Amino acid sequence: MQKEQHADFPRASFIRRLGALGYDFLVGAAVYAVAHFAGFIIIAILANLNPTVCDDGADIQQCLITSKVYSGYLITVVCAFFVWFWSHGGQTLGMRAWRLKIQRMDGQTISVTQAVIRLCTSFFGLGNLWLLSSNSEGMSLQDRMSGSEMVVLSHAANRIKNWDQL
Repeated sequence: MQKEQHADFPRASFIRRLGALGYDFLVGAAVYAVAHFAGFIIIAILANLNPTVCDDGADIQQCLITSKVYSGYLITVVCAFFVWFWSHGGQTLGMRAWRLKIQRMDGQTISVTQAVIRLCTSFFGLGNLWLLSSNSEGMSLQDRMSGSEMVVLSHAANRIKNWDQL
């Protein structure tokens, strides 16, 4: 396969981004569920070893639902999932299905800092509405704020497993 200059791929449209967002919502929900299951098991073991883990012998599930620390843990796991995939290859599962990739303007993989900025400025996908304005230049709010872009890959480029090969 001939190496393609990935800085030259076209920017992703609103519809493609919306499709990938739908896929990634399901993936994020699965990551959340796995993190919850793992957390529940750990807390159940700890509560069995030390009954004071949950106050007043409360039900473990109720203890977790009311815990701000546990909620923070779940949100952190889901956010870390997206940040890791964006900064290590530029694609999540949903983005791969829609042949999308996040990259710096020069075509290189974004940094962890850029990925965190993207996550914080995307507003759960609402930052993509910026694309509908006449002066968006194919860039969403999170693209502009993080100094990155989302591009549509060719079929051949989407099959590449390790972007460092380009």
